[in-house]
Amino acid sequence: MLHTFSDIHTHTPGRRHSILSVPADKVQDVASRNLTLPTDQQQFYSIELHPWHLNDDCINLFLQAVDRYHADPHFVAIGECGLDSLCSTPMDMQLTAFRTALQAAHRMHKPVIIHCVRCWSEIIAETRPYLIPSSDASASFATPFVIHGFRKGPVLARQLVDAGFSLSFGKHFNPASLQSIPADRLYHETDEE
Repeated sequence: MLHTFSDIHTHTPGRRHSILSVPADKVQDVASRNLTLPTDQQQFYSIELHPWHLNDDCINLFLQAVDRYHADPHFVAIGECGLDSLCSTPMDMQLTAFRTALQAAHRMHKPVIIHCVRCWSEIIAETRPYLIPSSDASASFATPFVIHGFRKGPVLARQLVDAGFSLSFGKHFNPASLQSIPADRLYHETDEE
């Protein structure tokens, strides 16, 4: 399903064939605007729970938004969500938010766009109950977990793909990583370009 989009992660509204990453408190604005636009101009979106912007209200707002808009055909993914060891948000709050996002995605069968900064083992551990490793040839990747903005090397890229992740590449990336993964596990994004 994500392969129908030429850009799976952007913060710039109005881009055609893209998925706009939207904070929970802004989803109503996007959904309402869609009602006023011609079908070919309506914006597809994901609902984010970004580790940089967490506070005590974020998780509740996120859950309210995903429950309210779960049937909206323009709501196509969860995220950007994840873990970031360099941001000021306490790790316990990040873990709670990430687990909430994973549970919501699993419940609604939505793909997940994952933000990860220096937390690879934690991301793998938290997603393991939901992932299907690529070694299981009979498995389906209908609900992908996509690491967004992947910039690391081919060894980590291959480990993540083998664990069941897909990777999204933006403006900055390691060309060797791009060449080391199968096309069906590869996505493009503009993020904040």
